[in-house]
Amino acid sequence: MLKKLEKVTGWARLIGILIIAGLVAFVVYQVYDFYQDKVGFTSARAVESYFDALAAGNHDEVYRLTAKDYLSDIYGRPITRAEFIEQLDGITGGKRLPFTRIEAIKFTEARNAHYYVVTLHSNVGGIAGTSRLIVEVVRQDRTWVVRYPFGIVL
Repeated sequence: MLKKLEKVTGWARLIGILIIAGLVAFVVYQVYDFYQDKVGFTSARAVESYFDALAAGNHDEVYRLTAKDYLSDIYGRPITRAEFIEQLDGITGGKRLPFTRIEAIKFTEARNAHYYVVTLHSNVGGIAGTSRLIVEVVRQDRTWVVRYPFGIVL
């Protein structure tokens, strides 16, 4: 009877230790998840870096910060790096963009994506203006990348 009781208490201890270890692991993961977007190369910094690089004409950095899985033409064919840079040159005319300030405000997140309202302030010909668009940012290969800039004027 005593051996049976020792066996039951041994199992109870083991189960208790596993439950405590599971709770500790859960808490550590929750703390990590909470702070992962507060330090280091965050999703907000990725958005700002993306538009800073676009404004400066640094197309290599824009390409690096773009989700490659979603780079395709209208027929679904993947776009090469050279085609991507050629398209950016066509859009910007090979000139620096006149952004005076870039504001990225996170408005929601769903699954593994964060969505930002980006306001681009510019001054063209002495006239100040703003453009707003929605940007989707996801984690790929341990870094944040822009999946899709929605060209929607708010």
